[in-house]
Amino acid sequence: MWKTVGQERSIEIVSRGIRSEKLAHSYLITGIESVGKMTLALDIARASNCIDMTLESRPCGSCNQCFRIDALNHTDLFIYDLQPTEEDGNKMSTTITLEQLRDDFLKQIYRKPFEGRNRVFIIAAVERMRTEQANILLKTLEEPPDNVIILLLSKDHEGLIETIVSRCQLLRLRPVGTEIIRGYVENLVNLSDIDREEITRLSRGRIGWAYRAATDVDFLANVHDSIDAIETAVTGTLEDKFKHSRNLSSRFRRDRRIGHLDIDHMLTWWRDVLLVTSGIEEEVINISRLDTLRSMAASLNPSEVASTIKYVRS
Repeated sequence: MWKTVGQERSIEIVSRGIRSEKLAHSYLITGIESVGKMTLALDIARASNCIDMTLESRPCGSCNQCFRIDALNHTDLFIYDLQPTEEDGNKMSTTITLEQLRDDFLKQIYRKPFEGRNRVFIIAAVERMRTEQANILLKTLEEPPDNVIILLLSKDHEGLIETIVSRCQLLRLRPVGTEIIRGYVENLVNLSDIDREEITRLSRGRIGWAYRAATDVDFLANVHDSIDAIETAVTGTLEDKFKHSRNLSSRFRRDRRIGHLDIDHMLTWWRDVLLVTSGIEEEVINISRLDTLRSMAASLNPSEVASTIKYVRS
């Protein structure tokens, strides 16, 4: 039972390896944030250790191996995250150092599986890997130990060392289709039609984002708060605009990821205004704010809105 949604091509590539019992030693899974890279990596981890006798049924989702990997409580599963976190104000750091990668990764990867068939190593955000870390990884990819599967997760493969990319089976994850996300959200929880539609549109193909927005009340409230602030700023007084600008700068200094989300919401807002000025309301994302968007669009032309979008991006 695959938990990955809307990525049939990548699932089929891996499934062929499962059916022939010839899974690759290493996979590079690429795609935008929250599109399902970690979900697919864990699916591969489950499939490579699933004990269902029928190869076509792996991962079964019900055996002990699948359960323990689902719970992230499997002795042969290792996850390393290179995603930046805030440290000492505005300094960026990573959740795993060069020393940890060298000492822990190299120590663990040459050990035999303890409870499953394969040891699985997931390294997230490899686009942030430094040269020293990449060299450690490259040596392992060149001569992979038996019964080891390495799963690299990255936004794309363009900035990675070519020799790393060439030694991996590439799995490109695309933004998930709108109808697939709409049905997925509908089956998750009981939401109003307007909430379900807004989450679907705001997700922009990011299935992980849609899941969190549909199941985490606080997360969705923060999204609405951010959009509320944008609406107040763009329709309010000059003082409102300055206040919003100061708040954006402050949030960005405290947490760059949150700051980038605020900017993303701002770009989405002005994209919606551009759609309304161009007479394409059916593609608007912030559908609950359509009246405000129409009011703004009435006093602007598409070229003015396009200039604003260019300014926000800069």
